[in-house]
Amino acid sequence: MDPSRDAPPLVVENLTKRFRRGEVVIDALRGVSLVVQRGEFVAVMGASGSGKSTLLHVVAGLTPPDDGRVLVDGHDLAAMADRHRTAFRRRHIGLVFQAFNLIPTLTAEQNILLPILADKRLGVDNGRLEDLIAWLGLAGRRSHRPDALSGGEQQRVAIARALVTDPTLILADEPTGSLDSVAGQELCRLLNEQCREHGRTIVLVTHEPSVAAWATRVVVLRDGQVLSQFATAEFGDAHALAAHYHDIVRPAPVTNA
Repeated sequence: MDPSRDAPPLVVENLTKRFRRGEVVIDALRGVSLVVQRGEFVAVMGASGSGKSTLLHVVAGLTPPDDGRVLVDGHDLAAMADRHRTAFRRRHIGLVFQAFNLIPTLTAEQNILLPILADKRLGVDNGRLEDLIAWLGLAGRRSHRPDALSGGEQQRVAIARALVTDPTLILADEPTGSLDSVAGQELCRLLNEQCREHGRTIVLVTHEPSVAAWATRVVVLRDGQVLSQFATAEFGDAHALAAHYHDIVRPAPVTNA
């Protein structure tokens, strides 16, 4: 039986991750559980050190968990050998990073096709490639190398690279962090459009309420644990969402006994 049939794109069960710094053990994730349904756009928020980037790296199979498990389309990443996990990630998980991670010697089109060129089992779907290039406004930039592209254009190339294999899940780690506010909001609009019009499943890590407002649900982490979850539809705009988020993460007042 195919484990992906009717399985949510992402299930995180009691995830724990520890790091050692000298003699000190840091619990980056402490029993995190999360289910993301097909076509859902989830933003993970939290202060620096809350565990949000660690969560994304474990979900992507880039960092192994100490306890718990990650299921992508019903497949347990921890149960795979390293090379099988790498191949699975290339075919089923699209990754978008803050730093773009483009190869400087390749053109925009070659960077987009990199996951396919690295996997003999993946064939180039020319129709999808052309649609992505047109949708992202890169038709006149496809032969340019990254140093000839703006930051926004480089991030659009990274988005196309994440989508070119038609992945089950898109993971974005602070994707607007290196962009100005205009380019950042345009990136959010593009991701939101993929979710609404194409049923893409997206998990995005951010500390910016204006970015999280584009998602359908916000998951708030603090000290490696899920502190709260809420639907963005409950709030009229990013300012109201930001106020609610800050109320959640604000430390409780200290009272004298």
